Amino acid sequence: MFLVISACYTTKHVNETDLILNKNKISITSDNSKLMKEISKKEIKSIIKQKPNKKIFGIIPFHFLIFTSTNPDNNNWVNSYLRKIGEKPIIFESDLLDKSINQIQSYFENKGYFTAKIDYVKKIKNQKINLEYKIYTGDYYKINKVNYNNIQNEQIKEIILEKHNTNLLNKNEIFSFDKVNDERVQLEKILRNNGFYKFSKDLIFIEADSTKNKKIDLDFKIKIVNKNLSSYEEFEINRVNVKINVESNYNDTLTIDEIIFIKPKYSKEIIKKKLISKLIKVKSNNKYSQKNIEETYQNLSGLGFFKKIIIEFEEKENNKLDCFISLETPIMMYYSLEAEAKRSADEGNLGISAYLQFGNKNLLKGAENLNGKIKLSLENRQTNLQNDEKIFNTQEISYELGLRLPKLLIPKILMNNKKSLQPNTNISFSYSQSRRPDFSSNVFNHKIGYSWNTSKNTNHQFNLIELTFSDIGEISSYITNQIDENPYLREQFEDKFIPAMNYTFSFNDQRIYKTTNHTYFKAKAELSGNLLYIIAPYGGFKMNSSGSYEIFNNSFSQYVKLNFDLRRYLNFTKENSLILRGFFGLGYSFLNSDELPIQKQFFSGGVNSIRAWEAFSLGPGSSVNSNNYSTGDLKMELNIEYRFPFFNSLKSAIFIDGGNIWSLKNDPRDGSKFEINNFFNQIAFGTGLGFRYDFDFFVVRLDIASKLIDPNSTNKNNLVRNPTKGNFRYNLAIGYPF
Repeated sequence: MFLVISACYTTKHVNETDLILNKNKISITSDNSKLMKEISKKEIKSIIKQKPNKKIFGIIPFHFLIFTSTNPDNNNWVNSYLRKIGEKPIIFESDLLDKSINQIQSYFENKGYFTAKIDYVKKIKNQKINLEYKIYTGDYYKINKVNYNNIQNEQIKEIILEKHNTNLLNKNEIFSFDKVNDERVQLEKILRNNGFYKFSKDLIFIEADSTKNKKIDLDFKIKIVNKNLSSYEEFEINRVNVKINVESNYNDTLTIDEIIFIKPKYSKEIIKKKLISKLIKVKSNNKYSQKNIEETYQNLSGLGFFKKIIIEFEEKENNKLDCFISLETPIMMYYSLEAEAKRSADEGNLGISAYLQFGNKNLLKGAENLNGKIKLSLENRQTNLQNDEKIFNTQEISYELGLRLPKLLIPKILMNNKKSLQPNTNISFSYSQSRRPDFSSNVFNHKIGYSWNTSKNTNHQFNLIELTFSDIGEISSYITNQIDENPYLREQFEDKFIPAMNYTFSFNDQRIYKTTNHTYFKAKAELSGNLLYIIAPYGGFKMNSSGSYEIFNNSFSQYVKLNFDLRRYLNFTKENSLILRGFFGLGYSFLNSDELPIQKQFFSGGVNSIRAWEAFSLGPGSSVNSNNYSTGDLKMELNIEYRFPFFNSLKSAIFIDGGNIWSLKNDPRDGSKFEINNFFNQIAFGTGLGFRYDFDFFVVRLDIASKLIDPNSTNKNNLVRNPTKGNFRYNLAIGYPF
C-alpha cells in the first residue's frame, strides 16, 4: 500500500516545468552481430552523466518513494527524517544529455569505432522522461602491424625485442586506445625491471597510420628529452642497507650476504639477520628491478611481524643506487585481558565472555608467533527443559595454544615450485569444557596445517592433521528420552574420535576503503578416518558390537564433507547495498560410521541462517521437530538482504531467507530424507526487517523475522496464513549475518 500511495505523489516535489529522469535505455545496432558481444551496455550506462534514482532489484525506487511520500510544506521531524534517508528526484538536464552523447562517442572511438553515430529518443509522460540512446557502431578499424624497430635508443630497443613476450596488440584485432595504453604500461614495466630506474611510459609515443581498408599500422617510438638523459640509462644497485629500529646515528653495522645491517649500538639481536637476507631480492651489483623491490616488500610483510616497512633509494655517481630498507619491529611480548558481548560461532546465541590472551611475536627470533588464550564464556541457549530459567544456562571454558611459523615445513616438490605469499605453518592445541543444561562435553583438538596466499585475493589452508576427541559427559533425562524415541540421535551423543584432514580455499576481492562491488567465496573439503580404516585390520584394532573399529576405546569417524559459501555484495552507495548469499553443504559417512558426528552435521535456523526459525529447529525436510537437535547431512540456503541507512549510526535492512537441511540415509523422522523429486516442496522461506547499530568497534543487530513458507504447514503450498500475526521471531546478535 505504501508503494502504491507514494507512486501517486512522485511529482509533488518538483516544479511543473521540470521532468523526472525515469530511465536510461541503451539500444545498439551493428552490421556485424559478433561485435555486439564485445560491447558492454553496463559500461556505457556507467559513463552516462545523469542517471535515474537507484532501484532495489532494478525495479523498486525505494529511497525515491520514501522521499516523495513526505509533505514538502511540512518540516516536522517525521518529514525531515524521511527526506534525509530518502533520495531526491533526479531532474532531467539537457546539457548533461549532450555531455553523455559526447562521452559515448568517445567511448566508441576509443574502442576503434571511429564512424559510430549516437542519437537519442525522448519519451515524456506524466512529468517523467525516459531516454533511449540509439547507437550505430559503424565500421571498426583493425590493427595491421605493430613495429618496435624504429626506437632510436638501441639499448632500449634491444631489451624490448628480447623481453617482450606477451603481445597485447595483435594483427587483425580491433584497434583500442586502452590496449595501446596497456602496451605502454607493459613496456615501462619491462624496462624498469631491467635497470631503467627513471623510465616512464610517458616517454613512449605511437605513430598511427591508417590505410584505405580501415587497418592501422602502429609504430612505437621513444621521446628524446635532452634535460634528463638518465631516464634512458640503466642503473645498478650499489649497496643494500637494512635499518632495524634505527632512530639516530649511534649505530653498529654488520654485513651478511653483502647486505649491510644497521642497528642501534649495544642492542640485542631482535630477529635473525640471515632470515632477513634471504627475503631481500634487491642485491648489490645487480641491475635495478622494480619486480625485485615488490617481491622484497611482499616477503618482508608476509612475515606478519614488522610494524613498518619502507624501501627507498639514493642516487650515487655513475648511475649507482643505494637501497635503504627501514624496518620497525613491534613489542615482542604481549598480553591482554578483555571482556565482550559475544555470539557463538555456530548458533549465534548471545552471551558474554572474558579472555586472557598472551604471546610472543618472535619466539625464536625468526618471527615465530606463539599465541595462548584462556576464555570463559556464558551463553543463553534455547532448550526444552522446564526448569531452565537461568539468564546464562551455558558455561564454557577453553584453553588454546598455537604456534605460527612464517614458512612452509613441507617438501618443496609438493608446492610444485609455485610462488606463494605469506606462507605459514600452524600448530595448535586446544581443550574446551562445556556445561549445558541438557548435556556436558569435553573436546580436545590438535591441528598441524599450512596456510598461504597465491594472490592478494586468494588464500589456501590445508590441515594435514586435525585430531578431535569429543567426550560427552552427563546427559539429561530429556535427551535420554529423545534417544529412546529416535535412535538416529544416539550416535550424536556418543564419544567420538575424529581423525580428519581438510583443505579450504577462499577468495575475496573486497577493496578496503572503496565502495565497489565484490565477491566472497569459500570452499572446504574434509576427509576423516580413511587411513585408520585401511590399517585397522592389520593394526590389531578391536571391533565393537556395532561392527565399527575402535581406537582409544572409542570408534573413529569416517566421512567426507564438502561445503560452499558464495556471496555477492552489490554496493550502490557507501551505505546502500544488496547482498546475495548461497550456501551448499554435503556430508556423507561410510564404512566405520553410520552417521556424521554431531560437530560435523549441518543445522538450519538462527541469527545467521534462516532467521524466522530458531537455531536447530528447522528440518530435516518436512519432519516435525520436537527437540532442539535437528541436524542433517545436506544443507541448502539462499539469503537476500538489502541494507540502507536509517538514522545516524542506526542502519536498517530488509531480507528474505530460504533453505533447509535433509538426511541422506534412512532416517526414522518422516519426511527428513532428501528426495530429488520432492525437496523443493520442503524449502522454508522467511522474511523480515532488521536494525543494526554501529558502535565502530562492533555492530549490535536486531532482526525481526516471520515465516512465509513452512514445510510443516498443512496449508496449501505450505503458505503461512497471517505471517504478521503473532509469528515474529526476534534475533538479537552481534555483527552482520554475512
